[in-house]
Amino acid sequence: MKRFSLYILLFGALAAAGCQKKILQLNNPNNPTPSSLTSEAGILDFGLGIYEKSNTSDGNIWVIMMTMHSIVGDEIWSPWGNWGWRWAEQCYTITLPSGTVVQNPIGPTQKVQLQSTNTRQAGELNVFMYEWELAYYEIGQCNLLLQALDNTALKMSGDTATKKGALRAWAYWWKGYFYSRIGSMYLAGVISDATDGTTNGNYVSNTAILDEANKNFTSCLAVLGTLSNTPDYQTVMEAVIPDFCSNTNIIDPQMWARHVYSMEARNYLVNHKVKAMTSTDWTAVLTLAQQGLQTGDYAFEYGQRQDGTNDLSGGFYHPYDLIGDNAGFTFVSERLIQDFRTGDQRFTKNFAQFAPADVQVNVRNRGMQFGTRFYAVTIENGGSFATTNNLGEVPISCTPEENELMLAEAKIYTGDIDGGLTYLDAVRTAEGAGLPATAHTGMPLDTAIAQLHSERRVGLFMRGVAFYDMRRWSINEPVANGGGRKNAMVVVPGTYLGTTSFQALPCTMDYQYLDYWDVPAEELDFNTPASTSVPIRN
Repeated sequence: MKRFSLYILLFGALAAAGCQKKILQLNNPNNPTPSSLTSEAGILDFGLGIYEKSNTSDGNIWVIMMTMHSIVGDEIWSPWGNWGWRWAEQCYTITLPSGTVVQNPIGPTQKVQLQSTNTRQAGELNVFMYEWELAYYEIGQCNLLLQALDNTALKMSGDTATKKGALRAWAYWWKGYFYSRIGSMYLAGVISDATDGTTNGNYVSNTAILDEANKNFTSCLAVLGTLSNTPDYQTVMEAVIPDFCSNTNIIDPQMWARHVYSMEARNYLVNHKVKAMTSTDWTAVLTLAQQGLQTGDYAFEYGQRQDGTNDLSGGFYHPYDLIGDNAGFTFVSERLIQDFRTGDQRFTKNFAQFAPADVQVNVRNRGMQFGTRFYAVTIENGGSFATTNNLGEVPISCTPEENELMLAEAKIYTGDIDGGLTYLDAVRTAEGAGLPATAHTGMPLDTAIAQLHSERRVGLFMRGVAFYDMRRWSINEPVANGGGRKNAMVVVPGTYLGTTSFQALPCTMDYQYLDYWDVPAEELDFNTPASTSVPIRN
């Protein structure tokens, strides 16, 4: 058997010489030992480690992963090279209204650029490694938790069956969640239930990985079906979710089951190109989403403390901190802003326009897409998505709004346009959009789809689906093949216009982004693919 090089399951040290240790050294702050997993306190702390293990001495991998999705989904952008962000989001070309084609300053497509940094020598610039490493570390953690729950030496107080059941559901849930992330982002992956740090070189397709995700979700559902929202159940849930992540908003077993169905619906939806979907596909999404999250259900969230200590953010590593005035690390995309409908109160509440002198224009000459006239209003000033004082919690799994919009899309594409728009209107009402109803207005199919597209962009901002949507709507494909985005607002420098001032103009953006990413070199250098493996590189 071969050894995992970068996600030793219990002790969390990076073993491989020559690897970048600082950013991916996922040490366990409590340094658990096998003996500690036989006590109630020890195993509850280990369950809490699902959140904690994303932290490193130099950052938080979960936040890096979430932000990367927002960046390549073009809902935000970052001109900085940290974690390879600016390299990942380089649009291949932007065509101005005049017909002038402007290639990105780097030159190649995203595929060529990202494959050039898919080496261990590239260090933190290798964007392929972050989501992979976090997911497999967490899967290993869950494997060990499941093994510990079967240990007869484990002693727990009160209703032992309920406490063990809640922890078992916790492990299966997160295994399903992280296999979902691998299957939804990478060409291939590895399936492993090992608890001793071993793995295998049998790389399977992303669809096989998604099957494994669903297998774990099915196991989670089976356990949840035996549980009730008792005091002992609540004790476990409050223990394994950090107190700065609203851990007293108890996700009861029935609500949790709805989370599972929403995740399964998401997995199905985001891994199918809309142009290739049939009525059978849409019915599958509809069937799952109808069992999914409901209005009032709580989400799994990632929060922080105001003082930035003893949490996971350190006063910086949180999506709302990164886009806040103090950090200036990420910025609002012009393409997000143009998706708001006229009169949408969510725009008025959450975004405002820079003074002319503060408009971001082709930052450091790194590309025209690195520009915006808008910023996110902080939570302190009444907004929802930015902070200068470590406020706010961001969902890290599905939400009721996402489930409603999956129902809306499936209804629209199966011929029930008004039924779908009723769900869309419900999301806008819940989020305070203040827009007129769209249902029962005689809206034709193409207009309903356009409404759905813009609503997913606006209503699910920073909820982890922006790139998935870009891919399944084929926007990431070459313009020559029908992809890209036309009439995309871009802040164009005056040098391209023969003027001294910038202008925001409708352009054609030819993204040419990969559908699924390559397996990172950090894995391949230590786990050579077996002869039976599927392709691991585009």
